[in-house]
Amino acid sequence: MEKEQEKIGMTREASSEEERELSELEQENERLRRENELLKEYRSSLPLKERLYDRIPLTVKQLDGIIAILLALLIAIVALGLIDR
Repeated sequence: MEKEQEKIGMTREASSEEERELSELEQENERLRRENELLKEYRSSLPLKERLYDRIPLTVKQLDGIIAILLALLIAIVALGLIDR
């Protein structure tokens, strides 16, 4: 009889512990949902240039350098095309 009561007590403790863990997980899930919504709003408010930079895994300096080099090449090609006429 005592063993059965101990088992029931242990089961109740385990059950309440599982409920507490589930509740904590639900709270964490809700917090993450809110954070995700805020991030979506933030991303949509960014200018096009920064949204593009977020998609490419390079630093802003690196991307600015690449853009500057490509722009210089474009200008050089156009200038050479005008000179060859």
